[in-house]
Amino acid sequence: MTGGGWWHDEVVQLALEVVRLALWVVTVVGCRSAAQPSAPLVVPPPPALAAPGDHALERFAAAHRPSRLDEVARVAAGAAGTSYVVSAVAVKAAMATALGSGVWPHVLTGWGTDDEIAAQLEAGLAEPRAVTELAEIGFATAGGRAGHVGVIVAVPPPSLPLTVERTGSTARLKLAWIWGDDAAVYAVTPTTSRRLAATRTGDQIELAVDCADPTAIEIRAGTRVIATVVDACAPELATGELPPALDLGPPAHTLIEIEMRVWALINRERVASGVAAIAWDAASHLFARVHAADMARFRYVGHQASDGASYRERVARAPFRAAATHENVGHAWGPGEVHEAFLRSAGHRANLLAADVDRGAVGVAVDPGDPSAFYVSEFFRQ
Repeated sequence: MTGGGWWHDEVVQLALEVVRLALWVVTVVGCRSAAQPSAPLVVPPPPALAAPGDHALERFAAAHRPSRLDEVARVAAGAAGTSYVVSAVAVKAAMATALGSGVWPHVLTGWGTDDEIAAQLEAGLAEPRAVTELAEIGFATAGGRAGHVGVIVAVPPPSLPLTVERTGSTARLKLAWIWGDDAAVYAVTPTTSRRLAATRTGDQIELAVDCADPTAIEIRAGTRVIATVVDACAPELATGELPPALDLGPPAHTLIEIEMRVWALINRERVASGVAAIAWDAASHLFARVHAADMARFRYVGHQASDGASYRERVARAPFRAAATHENVGHAWGPGEVHEAFLRSAGHRANLLAADVDRGAVGVAVDPGDPSAFYVSEFFRQ
């Protein structure tokens, strides 16, 4: 199967200058595990999960220092607990209220029991911390018809003054600049990104946005995301306005955030289609990440591994047993479009809506030939 999408990687290099869309060819896979072969699957160890009754979430909450971002996390958790997906609109409004900022935070989610949530959040935090210092972290939990969810919201330092001035059909953004690297500015949509011109004068950068074609703006210094402004041209949200029906969640800055975002979209679609939501599973996450990494290393998209192992053989040599499994694989530039592309394909849609599975995960790996893209494996099992 081949695939196309938009952006992102572990170091978040958002440098697409031309719209790139690729043909998706449907491959449907739903099989039962085969006999265990002699060759084992060599994989890195999975994140350590808290033991049952370890009260990991209580310890996590007790160690958390109160933050202005706690309210943002509460808003995000409330949205996720209601509809699975963290609402980008709600996070934007909460960030404006709590910090007076248009900067997008890292947003991590964990689902399940208290111990499962704590394990997912602790493991997820390792990736943002690997690419940036986190100056402030917000934390909250919520429950709703979508289940029990924990959310972390985090922002990197420093909190920079960012101003937006509107003149006619143009919005002019000004941002203090303290980095040695020149600013790289991109206009980002759910399917593309394009480079914008920015002017640096001393310790400040300035750019103009055409409000006839409003987009989110991402500002970078080297590989670091410094600020993201969501539609500088938009009027203030009306009080109590609900998120749009097709809200795909806030931007994902790291691999784990991409995976969590896609997973939330999968469960939202399952429930909307009358199928039960499924649980995030650490063993499935490892299985999916290993295959995504194999595809990235050898530059292919498919279910057969680079060593010639078929899909059935890959499942058979995995460190778990499954009565039924399904997998979607592809190559993409962003969580929103990869999900929409799978939904537009009858075979992929059937896999992610399969009724004979109860757990799974999403795994992604950076495309070494295009750091703004990634390879993805969605794996579901029972």
